[in-house]
Amino acid sequence: MKVLVVDTCEEVGTVALCDGELAVAEATLAARGSSSGLVPAIAQLLEKQGWSLVDLDGVGVVSGPGSFTGVRVGLAAAKGLCEVASLPLVAVSRLEVLAAAAGLQDGCAVLNAGRGEVYVRVAATGNERLCGLGEVRAIAAGGLMVVAEDRMLAAFAGEQVALLGIHAAQALPIVLRELSIGAGDAALVDANYVRGERDIYGKSRAVFPGESI
Repeated sequence: MKVLVVDTCEEVGTVALCDGELAVAEATLAARGSSSGLVPAIAQLLEKQGWSLVDLDGVGVVSGPGSFTGVRVGLAAAKGLCEVASLPLVAVSRLEVLAAAAGLQDGCAVLNAGRGEVYVRVAATGNERLCGLGEVRAIAAGGLMVVAEDRMLAAFAGEQVALLGIHAAQALPIVLRELSIGAGDAALVDANYVRGERDIYGKSRAVFPGESI
């Protein structure tokens, strides 16, 4: 199965072309350059691999949580490509990608949500939620917390915490699983904000240690 996987949830986006369970070509986008660089990067990877869009069997997009703009850029591009080439589209949670890449059986996957909050996925249950630092420590209950940003190491100093970067190819096992189950209508695929859209703006701004406003 030939699959394109896109992740533009954070400042630096990544793209991967995959053949079966193997990533055969990857690209890293310029920082804050996903909106202008994503589609050209996909075209270059396809050309390098000698594939065309219609050779793909599906597209996977990491749908958040993450940057509001970044999430929308990735979703819009993935939906557009799927509509043009009549490809199935699946969306996967960035928290699930982080937990799966770390091989978490218990503990939590944690992503910075800004404003002094974090996105958390409890490995044992798959539940995802938005909470404060004190809450996530209680949720982890002394178990391992896997994070994807350097700043989170300082936020959880003294806890069992591991740092693991995320890139598009790490979502491949989940994308393949979801495609095998059967993808739905690409037009209905939506972002995973964890928080409600009405809560994305308008809150007071808190910062983590070492984070600038």
